[in-house]
Amino acid sequence: MKMMTEKTFIIFAGLISLLVAAEWYPKSLKCDVSLASNGSEVTVNCTERELIEIPLGIPMNTTNLTLTINHIPHITNDSFHKLQNITEIDLRCNCVPIKVGPKDRVCTQSLMIDNGTFWKLKNLKSLYLDGNQLSSIPKGLPPNIVLLSLEVNSIYSILKENLTELTNIQTLYLGQNCYFRNPCNTSYYIEKDAFVQLDKMTLLSLKSNNLSYFPHQLPSSLKELYLYNNNIQTITEMDLHNLTNLEILDLSGNCPRCHNAPFPCIPCPNNAPLQIHPNSFKTLKNLKTLRLHSNSLTHIPSEWFQNLTQLSLLDLSSNFLAKEITCTSFPSLLPNLEELDLSFNYELQVYPASLNLSRSFNYLKSLKVLRIRGYVFQELTQEDIPPFAILTNLEVIDLGTNFIKIAHLSLLRNLKSFKIINLSDNKISMPSQGETSLSNHRENHYSSPMSQGAQYHNGEVKDIHYFLYDEYARSCKYKDKELWISSPFNNKCSFFGKTLDISWNNIFFLHSRFLDLGELRCLNLSGNAMSQSLNGSEFVQLKNLQYLDFSDNRLDLMFSSAFQELSSLVVLDISRNSHYFVAEGLTHMLNFTKNLGKLSKLIMNDNQISTSTNTEMESFTLEHLEFKGNRLDMLWRDGDTRYANYFKKLLTLKSLDISRNNLNFIPLEVFEGLPETLTDLYITNNRLKSFQWKGLVYLKKLKLLDLSGNHLTDVPACLSNYTKSIETLVLHKNNFVKLTPNFLKDAFSLKVLDLSYNRIQFIDESSFPENVIDQLQTLYLNNNRFVCSCNATWFVRWINRTSVNIPRLATDVTCASPSAQKGQSVIFLNIQACQHNSLSIILCILLTSVILSILTLTISSHLFLWDVWYIYHFCLAKLKGYRRLSSNSTVYDAFVVYDTTDPAVHEWVMQELRVHLEDKGDPRMQLCLEERDWVPGCPLIENLSQSIQLSKRTVFILTGRYIRSGSFRTAFYLAHQRLMDERNDVIVLIFLEKMPCHSKYLRLRKRLYKKSVLEWPRNPQAQRYFWFSLRSVMATGSQQYNKLFQETL
Repeated sequence: MKMMTEKTFIIFAGLISLLVAAEWYPKSLKCDVSLASNGSEVTVNCTERELIEIPLGIPMNTTNLTLTINHIPHITNDSFHKLQNITEIDLRCNCVPIKVGPKDRVCTQSLMIDNGTFWKLKNLKSLYLDGNQLSSIPKGLPPNIVLLSLEVNSIYSILKENLTELTNIQTLYLGQNCYFRNPCNTSYYIEKDAFVQLDKMTLLSLKSNNLSYFPHQLPSSLKELYLYNNNIQTITEMDLHNLTNLEILDLSGNCPRCHNAPFPCIPCPNNAPLQIHPNSFKTLKNLKTLRLHSNSLTHIPSEWFQNLTQLSLLDLSSNFLAKEITCTSFPSLLPNLEELDLSFNYELQVYPASLNLSRSFNYLKSLKVLRIRGYVFQELTQEDIPPFAILTNLEVIDLGTNFIKIAHLSLLRNLKSFKIINLSDNKISMPSQGETSLSNHRENHYSSPMSQGAQYHNGEVKDIHYFLYDEYARSCKYKDKELWISSPFNNKCSFFGKTLDISWNNIFFLHSRFLDLGELRCLNLSGNAMSQSLNGSEFVQLKNLQYLDFSDNRLDLMFSSAFQELSSLVVLDISRNSHYFVAEGLTHMLNFTKNLGKLSKLIMNDNQISTSTNTEMESFTLEHLEFKGNRLDMLWRDGDTRYANYFKKLLTLKSLDISRNNLNFIPLEVFEGLPETLTDLYITNNRLKSFQWKGLVYLKKLKLLDLSGNHLTDVPACLSNYTKSIETLVLHKNNFVKLTPNFLKDAFSLKVLDLSYNRIQFIDESSFPENVIDQLQTLYLNNNRFVCSCNATWFVRWINRTSVNIPRLATDVTCASPSAQKGQSVIFLNIQACQHNSLSIILCILLTSVILSILTLTISSHLFLWDVWYIYHFCLAKLKGYRRLSSNSTVYDAFVVYDTTDPAVHEWVMQELRVHLEDKGDPRMQLCLEERDWVPGCPLIENLSQSIQLSKRTVFILTGRYIRSGSFRTAFYLAHQRLMDERNDVIVLIFLEKMPCHSKYLRLRKRLYKKSVLEWPRNPQAQRYFWFSLRSVMATGSQQYNKLFQETL
């Protein structure tokens, strides 16, 4: 009870975590996370995410981790240390061998795995390391591991010491380490007792390894052994002696039959078959499956099967048994065999008249499936059928690709238990109904079509599976066999019951007595180039037929009575019958459906239908119509309303697919003419640039609308105004740049929305109301062109908190601009920087204004401060009148203004002037010197003004260069301003060098007050008089102009 309670709590906790994803794993995780319905498994799928390291944020309760098809170069001891619940790790295809892998990103250095990386993962059961160019089995694997897969690597030798840690291993895949697409240029080596200690191993695969001998001392616990596609030439009596529990043995591809092989194929010397000792299988009493495909066998000894009483599947295809099966006796020893494959055992240069099977096949009482494709014979006769009729359990007979010319199909009525008969890919031109002489039809025994390399129609994939190098190879995307090979039978067709497939033959005409098989439920007639005008009499014998595949022919619908005799028909496929539909002036009666009272699905794709004699299709039962690959753009041309109601009388239609119809617009009348019962509408891959959204008003029950692959630029102004029922809206691969403000307003029925692969830059809150989008199940936004600016703040915030499933959010929902964030997921946008967007703008404007003001003032003060200051005081004086400026008492006797940048002048001032005035003479004076007495950091103008105001005299030490400088002018203007303000002339000029007297001011000053203008004498004897004159001027209380000037004033 306690354990049940704990388990229930764990499941509940897991479900809560799934609902609140942000509390379980970060949105930035570049993987898909899913929780099993029982809550016991947490799967993290990181397939194809361009990863170069193990992503951060993997949930700690992860049980299954898939990292396949990435580019992770190194696995360290810390890569999985937090995943203590992990049971399966899939690391396949992170460094695929060069010849196997993609050519656009070649991997040259193998995946590196640190020793002991997986050791601490005590719950790890399965480890897949295929396709990583590993050169050895990793060390430090946990002892609890039961499955290890190392296929498609570079492991060329198996040593006992490499397997000592795998004490509990049950499944071991070591195949494809040395073959033509992953060459090793050496013989594959297996140490003699390498596997003997693995006493729990039940499956061992050593396929495609260039192995030249049967591995020794295999554990008796083996149930499945795969050794196909190697170079083994001999199976001895003792090789399989101890494998008493073996159930599946595959020795195919050893000593292969290489004729027409579409891969590098090397037969055994002299085309010898695989040598199997008659008693090799003697101890395999539990064997159920034996595959001996392509072993160049020419004889099947009965001794092989003496003790194989449990054998249920035997594959002897692609050998040289054409003669053997006519006289062999081994079937008599296989009473429990259920499936037998004898395909492609044809004899070169031989084209026998009929199929001649040994009478011993009558003993296969349990046989259900018999495949004899590629035996190659001319006629299916009455004598060929009885051996099949005796086998009362026989359900599937496959006689495809035999180049049969004549077939007595009526004889098939004798096969009471059959479910599927396949006669596809033959040359049957007219099904025979009676005893017909073959003397005029039989061809020479020595002209087998197969010997000329003739194979399957257009290289159809369904037929080449006998010629694949490895039919059971796994791809990088699937841990199990990838079932890409289509069955030779239409599974949807055979689902209805007894099936006959005579597709891809030469049947060009159907007789009214054709196929007197009343119990037939499914008939495949595709690919026969039939150009007959069907009138309703061709299938009169097939009253119970429910599925008819008439595709890939040349159907001529001249009569509306076509197919009317098929009263039980449910599914009809007439795709790819364009031959007469593209011809001009022909009659096309597409209302034939009104006569099919049980027809539920009609497939008429790729017919290029551009005209129709009747303007309406009719049916009371049709629910699904596929009309892809036609020309509705011609039927619905602007101005032509004849076909606007073309589908209206399909009264029960639920699903309509009109993709690939070259539509560039759909008239509104067409929507009005669609059945009201319609629930699914597909209009993909057309050329629509606009869409009549208001047409959805007429489709009251529409649940799915797919408009992907068009050129649409505008979403509806408000979806809910046009439809209240839609649940899935697919707008994938269009040209949307923005969404309308009320796009999803009140669209509460919507569950799935696909906007992927568009050009959307912004998504506003008004376009995505949260009360609607939070109810979505899935939202596709990948591969758009989002602009990650502050305008995306709401969108990013919503993405980070929503529980809506957004596939590939961390990898493909990315920024396109600005360039600094290009390629980065939108979830990483720093919305904190956009929290106060308006305030940030205001502060930015204010700060910019302050900076500009300071710059303006600084530059102006440097260039125009004196002018501004002068104009200010001038204007002030004009307004208030002139008055003496209040000034502090003088501190200095004189302020000395000189060129501080001239070394000679500087030396004269400091060594001569200062010494004679401050250190000598009486009285001693106090001078104001720029370099000594100015206040550091104070503006130049302020220092100048203060120095002039606080000094009795302003002494200018002048040179020719200094007079031309701005510094002199500024100081002189300030000193002269004192004369204007205080009417006190304080200026004293000392010339250190002889200068021409061009200045009117200087000449006037010498005239008015000659004592204030002094020159430094060149005669040293006159210097004493200079100092005396200077002291006299400095000592005078106020400078006096000459009497003439005073009287004039």
